[in-house]
Amino acid sequence: MKLKHIALAAMLAATGVANAAIDTGADSNGDFFFSIWDSAKSYTRDLNIQTTSFYTDVAAPGSYKYEFDLASDAVFAGFISTANLSELKWNISMVETQGAKTVIDTYSTLPAARITNDLGRTMAAGTGAFATAVNNGMTAQGTTDSAVFASATPGYANNAIGSIPFGDSHGLLLNFKNTGTVANNSYVAGLGLVKMDFATQGILPGVYTPIVDPSNASAVRAYMEGDYNLVITAVPEPESYAMLLAGLGLMGAIARRRQNKA
Repeated sequence: MKLKHIALAAMLAATGVANAAIDTGADSNGDFFFSIWDSAKSYTRDLNIQTTSFYTDVAAPGSYKYEFDLASDAVFAGFISTANLSELKWNISMVETQGAKTVIDTYSTLPAARITNDLGRTMAAGTGAFATAVNNGMTAQGTTDSAVFASATPGYANNAIGSIPFGDSHGLLLNFKNTGTVANNSYVAGLGLVKMDFATQGILPGVYTPIVDPSNASAVRAYMEGDYNLVITAVPEPESYAMLLAGLGLMGAIARRRQNKA
């Protein structure tokens, strides 16, 4: 049931039937969006995954999985055809700007320290402003769910300096790396997703909560396969299971050897 729902979400994203703008969560129900860039231009797409449905789908029985074929989008195809592949960086974000601020981001490694609530609120405001710039760009470019921006324009995803901090670590407001590369092309090499909550006032540290699927206790991760198929899932590939079983077998052998010596 859950996988059918995710497949429908991907179909709606592909056809533009779903909402045609990134929701910045003024109603506490923001949209996930994907951005990828080199030094000259960027591409951003509304994934049409709202936070309420995302939390419900992750918590439901069965392992969570969402896929979208970026190459099926003509806007992405135009972007990637001239992109500098060695420079490419990408991330997935979501922002809720109503009341207490919430930002969801991809990550490679989370630090023990968390940024303060005031920095988090600034980061959330910048993320919302970036999403608004993307929405304006989609309208201007006559598209519905995605758009491409030159590096000198507000919708450029690595606009780390200025009024719309985004890109690498949200203009360095964030204290961990939130971007991936084309090397993040499998579940094992993928990026995790973390929910960050920031209070409406004060300077205490915010709350970081890595997103895990309770059905299999696996982290929800995002990766981009070699054919530009974007995947967000808590389902390790078969080879990942094989590596896990091999590791468990080795640990069992070591334990038996120690027991025999004893």
